[in-house]
Amino acid sequence: MAAPDEVDLARAKVAVSSLLDGMKLSAHLYAVEPREGMWAVIVECATGSGWQRVELRAGPELLAAIDGDAEAQATLDAKWRAHLADCKYD
Repeated sequence: MAAPDEVDLARAKVAVSSLLDGMKLSAHLYAVEPREGMWAVIVECATGSGWQRVELRAGPELLAAIDGDAEAQATLDAKWRAHLADCKYD
């Protein structure tokens, strides 16, 4: 991934927001930042016993997901759900 600019970062944040909203997490906070040629997505979510913090990674597929790439969306959704399994869902 080339060094992202502000437009890429804004698009990445929109993509993450859309993906996490689609997962129907009960309560969550997140941040997106470029790191080591990928996107670092830091998610804090409510669990049955409090909150947990998880750092997820995504490459170019994150921006592809916001552009409507259904395969990229499905791949990220499945990968991220595995890491967010302890989160509360609506």
